[in-house]
Amino acid sequence: MAASSRPSVWPDLSAKLVARMLSAHAGIGVVLGALLYIVSLSGVMVVFHAEFARWEQPHITEVSAASPELAARSAQTLLDHASAAGETPDRISVFLPTPDSPRLAGGYGDTYWFIDESAALGETIDHGFSEFLIDLHYYLHLPSTLGLIVVGLLGVMMLALVVSGFLAHPRVFRDAFRSHKPGNGQLSLADRHNRLSVWGAPFHIMIPLTGAALGLATLVALTLAQTQPGMTVNAMFDTVFGPGAEDTAAAGPLPDIAQALRVVESDFADAGLTPWIVQIENPGQDGQTLQILTAANQRLIFGEYLQFSPDGAFIGKTGLDDGAFGQQATASVYNLHFGNWGGVPVKLIYVALGLALCVVCVSGVQLWLYKRARKKGPQPRLERSWIALVWGPPALTGLVLALDRVLGLADAAMPAVFWIGLLIITGLSMFTPSTAMLSRGLKLSGSALILIGAGAHFLAYGVSGYQSPAAWGVFAGLMISALALGVNALTASTPLRAPKPAPADPQVQA
Repeated sequence: MAASSRPSVWPDLSAKLVARMLSAHAGIGVVLGALLYIVSLSGVMVVFHAEFARWEQPHITEVSAASPELAARSAQTLLDHASAAGETPDRISVFLPTPDSPRLAGGYGDTYWFIDESAALGETIDHGFSEFLIDLHYYLHLPSTLGLIVVGLLGVMMLALVVSGFLAHPRVFRDAFRSHKPGNGQLSLADRHNRLSVWGAPFHIMIPLTGAALGLATLVALTLAQTQPGMTVNAMFDTVFGPGAEDTAAAGPLPDIAQALRVVESDFADAGLTPWIVQIENPGQDGQTLQILTAANQRLIFGEYLQFSPDGAFIGKTGLDDGAFGQQATASVYNLHFGNWGGVPVKLIYVALGLALCVVCVSGVQLWLYKRARKKGPQPRLERSWIALVWGPPALTGLVLALDRVLGLADAAMPAVFWIGLLIITGLSMFTPSTAMLSRGLKLSGSALILIGAGAHFLAYGVSGYQSPAAWGVFAGLMISALALGVNALTASTPLRAPKPAPADPQVQA
């Protein structure tokens, strides 16, 4: 059949420009793959964010519970501290001990303290590294609203990749139980990709689905608020999470916190609700209110908001634990996404499945690079930049940890160290003489930096300072991670090399 003579709607472009555009397109694909991988990898670490926070200050005395009277005195101590400093806080919060965080704490504004058994303020809470991990996973260190939307869109993209991957490979379930002979790089990689994709399919669908729901909730609220006259984003969220306490008190003493907590313990224990966070809005001022966020034991919902009158009498709740199905489902998304519903065993399962998801992300891009190399020939710069984007984040996380523990790196500088470092590593990777050296160097660097950070922290507090069991668990996890990186660097085979282009088909040439 003769080729159509109809002119193209596109202007003629030089072959050089086309090649550059194709290269840019490939680069964008690698960057998006890297962002999906970074979100997945940081999510693995954030599963243990409460344990990381306890590890950062391991010497703090931990308690299983705090009496209602102690909680009330703690709130008064916070208000007295603010008054002495000439401050008028909009809210005072008291955090009661929970299984994940068995410490009494409280604060206002941007400052929070641990509180001892006499209701005195102790050491300032400093969770810089764990907050760095949380902000990386939640926002990619972007401004909060923009970051949530970007991460939510990445969740949608990951979900689309999972679904389209199954639809594009009708034999994926059968191939998940097949194994090719070692040495065939592409087939071995495909085996690994297919197996982990199928075996972890429920998790790989649930995680991006809940992540997209968390990330895009703000975008949906912003959009709907623009279409409804007089509607605001806060009002949109109030339809699910409630508008907060409404029974206000005049300026004077704080509401009766102790009585409110006794009511929770006596009337809501059978429902599995335990006090978690005491919130006093406008403390000591006109319009002060009392609300207690309770944790829901053995439930997927994150908790229930209870409102109290100034004298500590119960006046209502939001309904997250027994309200409409949509409310309960929305309140369950967070715990379902992060595994905060079954203790350490469930968290370990989430870590294993999360690491499998990281491997799926990495192997998917590697397969694409492999096929691209077969068609267009080796592209070492693109391949080395991908190696940098895969092994750079663990190494840079180790760098942030080491700088924080050894030099006291400022919290605000941590994101800059990570992202600027990633740009530098990626740029320099294109000029490294071999992919093997690049991969091995990044792995060994990550291993050494994690060992330095964890070791410096342990030496700073000593055995006697590690009073928290979670601190020992995180320390062991960091040691295992560092050793795993080091062993992998020294024993892993040479990274996947781009094959030579496939020979041309004679029929096509003819």
